[in-house]
Amino acid sequence: MRKKQQKINREKTVHNFDTASRVGVIFSLEEEDSFDRTNQFLNFLAGQKIKVYALGYIPFKEIPPKVAPNSKINLFTRKDLNWYYMPIHSIVQQFIGQDFDILIDLSSHRLLPLKFVNNLSRAKFKVGKESNNGRAYDLMIRIGEEQNLQYLIDQIKYYLTRINKPQ
Repeated sequence: MRKKQQKINREKTVHNFDTASRVGVIFSLEEEDSFDRTNQFLNFLAGQKIKVYALGYIPFKEIPPKVAPNSKINLFTRKDLNWYYMPIHSIVQQFIGQDFDILIDLSSHRLLPLKFVNNLSRAKFKVGKESNNGRAYDLMIRIGEEQNLQYLIDQIKYYLTRINKPQ
């Protein structure tokens, strides 16, 4: 991954919801309500007149029956990974190739497949939960371990509506 990441040229630019036109959202379906909360967040972004692309990782071999893929969300599973846990599905490669103004990682844990997606993305501004794994994001949001996905989403909304506003 490091070799591939070194070849990535990113034009780093701070964006907010007013300046972003294309946003990528990555998430995992570890928790039961993740899909619904992510869908609500995607609807919020669409309401901001932002083109939204979402990619979800399911840490199982099959998509659970409760999760209905839709036109806004692409999903990949554990069977779409190689033995390095690197995603090999074409939808993942297409997502990585997108030129996003902001990439938002909603995963609560740094899962290796989503770490690949985040690290190989050329997004201009990367946002996610603070982790001990170095500087994976341009904006890291510190939330306590007891906080849930909705709290992370609320913090992302708060900061991305206020950051880099003209005076």
